[in-house]
Amino acid sequence: MAMATTATSNTETTTVKLKLMIDKRANKVLFAEAEKDFVDILFNVLYMPFGSVARLLTDAGFGGCIGNLNQSLENLTDEHLIHDQTKAELLKPLSKWGKASLLLQPQACPGPVPGKRKLYICGNHHPYVTNEENTRCPQCTQPSAFGSVNSAMNIMNYEVQQLNIVSDTDGGVVKKAFAYMLTDDLSVTPASVISATGLLQGKIKDIGALEERVVDIGPDEVLELLNASMQTNEALTTVFLPYEEKVYGLKMI
Repeated sequence: MAMATTATSNTETTTVKLKLMIDKRANKVLFAEAEKDFVDILFNVLYMPFGSVARLLTDAGFGGCIGNLNQSLENLTDEHLIHDQTKAELLKPLSKWGKASLLLQPQACPGPVPGKRKLYICGNHHPYVTNEENTRCPQCTQPSAFGSVNSAMNIMNYEVQQLNIVSDTDGGVVKKAFAYMLTDDLSVTPASVISATGLLQGKIKDIGALEERVVDIGPDEVLELLNASMQTNEALTTVFLPYEEKVYGLKMI
Protein backbone atom coordinates (compact mmCIF):
# COMPACT_ATOMS: atom_id res chain seq x y z
CA MET A 1 0.00 0.00 0.00
CA ALA A 2 2.38 2.64 -1.25
CA MET A 3 1.98 6.36 -0.98
CA ALA A 4 0.51 8.11 -3.99
CA THR A 5 1.11 11.68 -5.09
CA THR A 6 -1.62 13.63 -6.85
CA ALA A 7 -0.83 16.90 -8.61
CA THR A 8 -3.48 19.59 -8.45
CA SER A 9 -2.96 23.14 -9.72
CA ASN A 10 0.80 23.17 -9.23
CA THR A 11 0.58 21.57 -5.79
CA GLU A 12 1.22 18.01 -4.78
CA THR A 13 -0.82 16.15 -2.18
CA THR A 14 0.59 12.93 -0.80
CA THR A 15 -1.94 10.28 0.17
CA VAL A 16 -1.95 6.68 1.33
CA LYS A 17 -4.59 4.00 0.80
CA LEU A 18 -6.79 2.41 3.46
CA LYS A 19 -9.12 -0.52 2.78
CA LEU A 20 -12.36 -0.42 4.77
CA MET A 21 -14.71 -3.34 5.40
CA ILE A 22 -18.20 -1.89 5.85
CA ASP A 23 -21.46 -3.36 7.08
CA LYS A 24 -23.90 -1.55 4.77
CA ARG A 25 -26.99 -2.50 6.78
CA ALA A 26 -25.57 -1.17 10.04
CA ASN A 27 -23.74 1.67 8.26
CA LYS A 28 -20.61 0.92 10.23
CA VAL A 29 -16.96 0.30 9.49
CA LEU A 30 -16.21 -3.14 10.91
CA PHE A 31 -12.47 -2.93 10.43
CA ALA A 32 -9.82 -1.65 8.06
CA GLU A 33 -6.82 -3.26 6.44
CA ALA A 34 -3.69 -1.14 6.45
CA GLU A 35 -0.02 -1.40 5.70
CA LYS A 36 3.00 0.19 7.30
CA ASP A 37 2.52 3.63 5.78
CA PHE A 38 -0.87 4.30 7.37
CA VAL A 39 -0.05 2.68 10.72
CA ASP A 40 3.11 4.79 10.96
CA ILE A 41 1.00 7.89 10.30
CA LEU A 42 -1.31 7.02 13.20
CA PHE A 43 1.56 6.37 15.58
CA ASN A 44 3.24 9.51 14.27
CA VAL A 45 0.58 11.54 16.10
CA LEU A 46 1.99 10.29 19.41
CA TYR A 47 5.17 12.25 18.68
CA MET A 48 3.25 15.53 18.60
CA PRO A 49 3.09 17.89 21.59
CA PHE A 50 -0.53 18.48 22.59
CA GLY A 51 -0.11 22.18 21.95
CA SER A 52 0.58 21.39 18.30
CA VAL A 53 -2.43 19.03 18.14
CA ALA A 54 -4.69 21.72 19.58
CA ARG A 55 -3.44 24.31 17.12
CA LEU A 56 -3.90 22.04 14.11
CA LEU A 57 -7.45 21.11 15.13
CA THR A 58 -8.34 24.74 15.80
CA ASP A 59 -6.89 25.92 12.49
CA ALA A 60 -8.88 23.20 10.71
CA GLY A 61 -12.09 24.61 12.19
CA PHE A 62 -13.07 21.62 14.31
CA GLY A 63 -15.50 22.22 17.16
CA GLY A 64 -14.83 21.91 20.84
CA CYS A 65 -13.42 24.31 23.39
CA ILE A 66 -9.71 23.57 22.97
CA GLY A 67 -9.53 26.59 20.68
CA ASN A 68 -10.75 28.79 23.53
CA LEU A 69 -7.87 27.55 25.68
CA ASN A 70 -5.40 28.49 22.95
CA GLN A 71 -7.01 31.89 22.42
CA SER A 72 -7.13 32.62 26.16
CA LEU A 73 -3.40 32.11 26.50
CA GLU A 74 -2.73 34.15 23.39
CA ASN A 75 -4.78 37.04 24.81
CA LEU A 76 -2.92 37.16 28.11
CA THR A 77 -0.29 39.87 28.37
CA ASP A 78 3.22 39.39 29.73
CA GLU A 79 2.03 41.07 32.92
CA HIS A 80 0.08 37.91 33.81
CA LEU A 81 2.79 35.40 32.96
CA ILE A 82 5.73 34.22 35.05
CA HIS A 83 8.77 36.04 33.75
CA ASP A 84 10.54 32.97 32.35
CA GLN A 85 7.47 31.66 30.53
CA THR A 86 6.77 32.49 26.91
CA LYS A 87 3.45 31.92 25.18
CA ALA A 88 5.18 30.57 22.10
CA GLU A 89 6.45 27.54 24.04
CA LEU A 90 2.86 26.50 24.78
CA LEU A 91 1.03 27.72 21.69
CA LYS A 92 3.65 26.43 19.26
CA PRO A 93 5.92 24.06 21.18
CA LEU A 94 7.53 22.92 17.94
CA SER A 95 6.96 25.45 15.20
CA LYS A 96 7.95 22.98 12.47
CA TRP A 97 4.90 20.82 13.26
CA GLY A 98 2.41 21.73 10.57
CA LYS A 99 -0.37 20.07 8.66
CA ALA A 100 2.03 18.57 6.14
CA SER A 101 3.96 16.87 8.96
CA LEU A 102 1.01 14.55 9.55
CA LEU A 103 2.08 12.37 6.62
CA LEU A 104 5.77 12.27 7.46
CA GLN A 105 7.36 9.13 8.80
CA PRO A 106 7.96 9.48 12.55
CA GLN A 107 11.74 9.60 12.28
CA ALA A 108 11.45 12.50 9.79
CA CYS A 109 9.26 14.63 12.03
CA PRO A 110 10.56 17.31 14.36
CA GLY A 111 10.93 16.06 17.88
CA PRO A 112 12.95 16.53 21.01
CA VAL A 113 16.65 15.87 20.56
CA PRO A 114 17.88 13.81 23.49
CA GLY A 115 21.24 14.72 24.95
CA LYS A 116 23.95 12.13 25.15
CA ARG A 117 23.36 10.01 28.24
CA LYS A 118 26.49 8.90 30.04
CA LEU A 119 26.55 5.85 32.29
CA TYR A 120 29.15 5.08 34.96
CA ILE A 121 30.39 2.01 36.84
CA CYS A 122 32.79 1.54 39.72
CA GLY A 123 36.46 0.59 39.36
CA ASN A 124 35.67 -2.92 40.58
CA HIS A 125 33.30 -3.43 37.62
CA HIS A 126 30.36 -4.53 39.75
CA PRO A 127 27.03 -4.96 37.89
CA TYR A 128 25.63 -1.52 38.78
CA VAL A 129 25.39 1.53 36.56
CA THR A 130 24.31 5.12 37.18
CA ASN A 131 23.95 8.30 35.16
CA GLU A 132 25.25 10.38 38.09
CA GLU A 133 29.02 10.50 38.21
CA ASN A 134 30.82 9.97 41.53
CA THR A 135 27.99 7.92 43.04
CA ARG A 136 29.17 5.32 45.56
CA CYS A 137 28.74 1.72 44.34
CA PRO A 138 26.19 -0.14 46.54
CA GLN A 139 28.09 -3.44 46.30
CA CYS A 140 31.45 -1.91 47.15
CA THR A 141 30.03 -0.54 50.41
CA GLN A 142 29.17 -4.03 51.65
CA PRO A 143 31.55 -5.49 54.29
CA SER A 144 32.54 -8.40 52.06
CA ALA A 145 33.36 -6.21 49.09
CA PHE A 146 36.92 -5.92 47.83
CA GLY A 147 38.67 -2.83 49.12
CA SER A 148 37.71 -0.35 51.81
CA VAL A 149 34.52 1.69 51.82
CA ASN A 150 36.48 4.85 51.13
CA SER A 151 38.53 3.42 48.27
CA ALA A 152 38.54 5.38 45.01
CA MET A 153 37.64 2.13 43.26
CA ASN A 154 34.25 2.23 44.99
CA ILE A 155 33.24 5.45 43.29
CA MET A 156 31.22 5.10 40.07
CA ASN A 157 33.11 7.45 37.79
CA TYR A 158 34.27 5.10 35.03
CA GLU A 159 32.27 5.87 31.91
CA VAL A 160 30.67 2.90 30.15
CA GLN A 161 31.28 2.67 26.43
CA GLN A 162 27.86 2.30 24.78
CA LEU A 163 27.08 0.71 21.46
CA ASN A 164 25.30 2.66 18.76
CA ILE A 165 22.07 0.86 17.95
CA VAL A 166 21.29 0.75 14.23
CA SER A 167 17.60 1.42 13.56
CA ASP A 168 15.42 -0.88 11.51
CA THR A 169 16.03 -0.42 7.80
CA ASP A 170 12.30 0.12 7.23
CA GLY A 171 12.33 3.31 9.28
CA GLY A 172 9.21 4.52 11.06
CA VAL A 173 7.54 2.50 13.81
CA VAL A 174 6.22 -0.82 12.48
CA LYS A 175 7.75 -3.29 10.04
CA LYS A 176 6.83 -3.26 6.37
CA ALA A 177 6.76 -7.06 6.12
CA PHE A 178 3.44 -7.27 7.98
CA ALA A 179 -0.11 -6.13 7.28
CA TYR A 180 -2.23 -4.61 10.02
CA MET A 181 -5.87 -4.35 11.02
CA LEU A 182 -7.66 -1.41 12.61
CA THR A 183 -10.99 -1.54 14.35
CA ASP A 184 -13.43 1.36 14.42
CA ASP A 185 -11.90 2.60 17.67
CA LEU A 186 -8.42 2.77 16.09
CA SER A 187 -7.05 -0.31 17.86
CA VAL A 188 -4.18 -1.67 15.75
CA THR A 189 -3.24 -5.35 15.58
CA PRO A 190 -1.30 -7.56 13.17
CA ALA A 191 -3.61 -8.77 10.40
CA SER A 192 -4.64 -12.41 10.16
CA VAL A 193 -7.52 -14.46 8.80
CA ILE A 194 -8.41 -15.49 12.34
CA SER A 195 -8.58 -11.86 13.48
CA ALA A 196 -10.77 -10.86 10.54
CA THR A 197 -13.10 -13.80 11.08
CA GLY A 198 -13.39 -12.94 14.76
CA LEU A 199 -14.37 -9.36 13.95
CA LEU A 200 -17.09 -10.53 11.55
CA GLN A 201 -18.43 -13.36 13.67
CA GLY A 202 -21.72 -12.48 15.30
CA LYS A 203 -21.72 -8.98 13.83
CA ILE A 204 -23.00 -9.64 10.33
CA LYS A 205 -25.65 -12.12 9.23
CA ASP A 206 -25.79 -11.36 5.51
CA ILE A 207 -22.48 -11.59 3.69
CA GLY A 208 -24.07 -9.56 0.91
CA ALA A 209 -24.20 -6.58 3.26
CA LEU A 210 -20.41 -6.39 3.29
CA GLU A 211 -18.77 -3.72 1.20
CA GLU A 212 -15.08 -3.25 0.60
CA ARG A 213 -14.08 0.33 0.02
CA VAL A 214 -10.63 1.85 -0.56
CA VAL A 215 -10.19 5.44 0.59
CA ASP A 216 -7.37 7.95 0.19
CA ILE A 217 -5.80 9.33 3.34
CA GLY A 218 -4.26 12.78 3.25
CA PRO A 219 -3.57 15.44 5.90
CA ASP A 220 -7.25 16.43 6.05
CA GLU A 221 -8.35 12.86 6.78
CA VAL A 222 -5.67 12.44 9.44
CA LEU A 223 -6.93 15.59 11.17
CA GLU A 224 -10.51 14.33 10.95
CA LEU A 225 -9.48 11.00 12.48
CA LEU A 226 -7.57 12.80 15.22
CA ASN A 227 -10.59 14.96 15.99
CA ALA A 228 -13.00 12.00 15.91
CA SER A 229 -10.74 9.92 18.16
CA MET A 230 -11.22 12.48 20.92
CA GLN A 231 -15.01 12.35 20.69
CA THR A 232 -16.09 8.82 19.81
CA ASN A 233 -15.11 5.16 19.75
CA GLU A 234 -16.27 4.95 16.13
CA ALA A 235 -13.61 7.11 14.51
CA LEU A 236 -13.47 5.27 11.16
CA THR A 237 -17.25 5.25 10.77
CA THR A 238 -17.51 8.92 11.73
CA VAL A 239 -14.92 10.05 9.20
CA PHE A 240 -15.50 7.77 6.23
CA LEU A 241 -19.26 7.12 6.18
CA PRO A 242 -21.11 10.23 5.03
CA TYR A 243 -23.87 11.43 7.31
CA GLU A 244 -26.59 10.72 4.76
CA GLU A 245 -25.67 7.03 4.81
CA LYS A 246 -26.32 6.81 8.54
CA VAL A 247 -29.87 8.17 8.69
CA TYR A 248 -32.14 5.17 9.19
CA GLY A 249 -29.97 3.21 6.80
CA LEU A 250 -31.32 5.18 3.84
CA LYS A 251 -29.76 7.60 1.41
CA MET A 252 -30.96 11.18 1.70
CA ILE A 253 -31.85 12.94 -1.55
